[in-house]
Amino acid sequence: MSNNSYETYTGLAYIQNILSKIFTPYIIIVTLIGITGNALTIIMLSKRSLTKNFNNCTLIALAVTDLLFNLSLLSHCLFTLNGYSSNNFCVLLAFISHLAELLSASFTAHFTIQRFFAVKFPLSVFMEKNIHILHYIIVSLVILFGISFCFALIKSNDYYLCEEELQLKWFISDAILSFVTPFTIIATLNLLIIFHLRKTSRKNQRLSFSNKQTKKEFLRLNSKQKSSLSYDSNSHSRSSVHTIGSNIKTSLYRFPSHSETNDNHLSVDIRARRTASIRSTTRSHAQSHRVTRMLIIVSTCFLLLNAPQHICTISLKIYLLKNSQSTSNSHHISANVIEYSNETMSTIIENSDFTSPTIPYREKSTKMNPNYISIMYITVITCQHISYLSYSINFFLYSFCGMKFRRELKRFLPKCGNYQQRLQKSPILYGSHIL
Repeated sequence: MSNNSYETYTGLAYIQNILSKIFTPYIIIVTLIGITGNALTIIMLSKRSLTKNFNNCTLIALAVTDLLFNLSLLSHCLFTLNGYSSNNFCVLLAFISHLAELLSASFTAHFTIQRFFAVKFPLSVFMEKNIHILHYIIVSLVILFGISFCFALIKSNDYYLCEEELQLKWFISDAILSFVTPFTIIATLNLLIIFHLRKTSRKNQRLSFSNKQTKKEFLRLNSKQKSSLSYDSNSHSRSSVHTIGSNIKTSLYRFPSHSETNDNHLSVDIRARRTASIRSTTRSHAQSHRVTRMLIIVSTCFLLLNAPQHICTISLKIYLLKNSQSTSNSHHISANVIEYSNETMSTIIENSDFTSPTIPYREKSTKMNPNYISIMYITVITCQHISYLSYSINFFLYSFCGMKFRRELKRFLPKCGNYQQRLQKSPILYGSHIL
């Protein structure tokens, strides 16, 4: 290779070393925020006042999955800083990270499907409220399937010095289950939900406009009828003065006034009931739209944060396989690089400190461009560290977009503060009592 290529390659290795120094504190900060936020999310969603309004089983399971992922990521980072390394520990981390990645995508797709049916078929919400067991069965089946798949994955692949080497069939199956299938469901249903809400909003605007026009016409006709009735009653009263006595005249006037009063009371009651039902329906629709908007934002953020990492990893894998098959004299470099291309999110956990990210520089001329591979590898690493945010951001999305969640959080935090103050005072009181 030329000196320019070697200098470029050395520059890329320098960039990797800089990123390794940045990503270590980044991982610690993100995981600590994720652990705290997901723990609060589990507590808040488990409250009875929230459970009455949401199908929180899936969201709680998602928060538990994110909490597990953040704990595994933080524990590996701390063990790596202390120089601890164990093959069994790396296999356990690979199992947890693969499971968390698969379950997080599955649960996000699950509540997107739930929201789609709630928006498209509103009556199905009332049916689901009577069969809560259905959600628990679905979540349990997803967890069992994820555990079985991840257990088979780690048993069928090799792990050496915390480096995972996925076979091609397992790489494809993991990509389909963790990326292609759930991400297609999330993107498609989110678009369908948005189109349906826009269509419903336009329809409601047309109905409100037509109702206003009908109300104006009704008021105009009603005023005309009242004027004609007043004229008829006046003429009738004048004729009755000349033909009927004063007692009969008084009774005639009392009877219509009494009937009109009853009619007025009935009309007022009907209007009040209609107004109350309209207000309750409006509140229900507004609450449903807020929940739908919040869940769309959550699933969209998950999609945007994770899609680049999966796309870059799959692209690098395809490039390496394509070139390794057409290269005859580059067995060592292709084998070494494919080892890195097999890395999914779990492998990046084990390799988050960039202990062996660089591809050895070789003078052999091959069809593979090591500079291009290094750039792709840096891109994959960066995107995967960005994807860690998807396991820590849901608490903030619930707080900003969920009105009930935010209200319950405001009630819960002062209670935690008072409880902490009691804990701080209790040792002092206890010590003074002993003394």
